[in-house]
Amino acid sequence: MNNQDMANRLIETDFPLRAVSEQSVREKNIRHGHISTLHIWWARRPLAASRATALAALLPDDPKRRNEFLQLVAQIAPWEVVSGQDTGGAQLIQKARELIREAHDGRAPRVLDCFAGGGAIPLEALRLGCETYALDCNPVAVLLNKAVLEFPQKFGRTTEATTKDTKDTKGAEGQLVSRNFRVFRVFRG
Repeated sequence: MNNQDMANRLIETDFPLRAVSEQSVREKNIRHGHISTLHIWWARRPLAASRATALAALLPDDPKRRNEFLQLVAQIAPWEVVSGQDTGGAQLIQKARELIREAHDGRAPRVLDCFAGGGAIPLEALRLGCETYALDCNPVAVLLNKAVLEFPQKFGRTTEATTKDTKDTKGAEGQLVSRNFRVFRVFRG
């Protein structure tokens, strides 16, 4: 374990709570293209909050860059950033991916969600370029996560942004992010 592993994370020091909360509330009224339209889930986490907290948890607390990091966390919270409605959204997500890799010695960090449920946290970790694992003992949650995270990448059409702006865990350009995601069902003994 090196000093970086023991360093505080941005989320432990500061977080743009008001900006992220406003986007989370606003997101409840969005219907087109949102995962909430796929299936009703009783404890769905807002994607804005999941995306922002994942980024803040993956970035170190560097006092010299804290304001830059906090601004980025607030900027990636709006739905328009990931829905393609914001022309600068892809650049913000790419910048977040680069900062995360920089903070983790040039590799994609592993993110595990032991109680994935509706899939908001794994989806946003995947968008941020992480090697993502989701677990759940509920078969409905497992199917929902596969439908939201795995099937679109496996069977959906490839876009230029998907192939050009993403990298797999080895860093090769032109690969789908699906190599970085697995959904598992936990069976009770």
